Amino acid sequence: MRRGAGARFLGSYVNKIDAKGRLATPAAFRRVLDLATENVIYCLPSTEEPCLECGGDEFVDYLFSMVEDLDPYSEKRIALERAVATQLTPVTTDPEGRINLPEHLRNHAQLNGQALFAGHIRSFQIWNPELFAGPLDAAKKAANEARRSLKNPRLNGGAE
Repeated sequence: MRRGAGARFLGSYVNKIDAKGRLATPAAFRRVLDLATENVIYCLPSTEEPCLECGGDEFVDYLFSMVEDLDPYSEKRIALERAVATQLTPVTTDPEGRINLPEHLRNHAQLNGQALFAGHIRSFQIWNPELFAGPLDAAKKAANEARRSLKNPRLNGGAE
């Protein structure tokens, strides 16, 4: 499995939230985050869904680069800067890769007892498992339509 730069968050995992409010990050995600080097996970409440958008330094850099591509004084950029900069929360991991999400993040994602980690390639989301089925079904339907427009990539510069 790739580690650090170029690694991807794939799969979904359900973990319990213990009595102290700690939540274990899945081992596959810990390897991508390379928590031995940087023991922080950045979490951002989704602006569209009751979940948290999370990742490491690369995720934060990616978010900031997208915002910076907007016109400096546009309403969209100002809104995104405000939403991201004020709500992005660094959460420290313990040596076992557990995190203790602040109450405002747990409330946003409606977490109570369990959390579902859903891979999103460059990032991952944390959901209440009971709330994830509907968005996953919608994504499958949209993906089925989208795949019809995919084209085979050219390999090694050759013809299709």
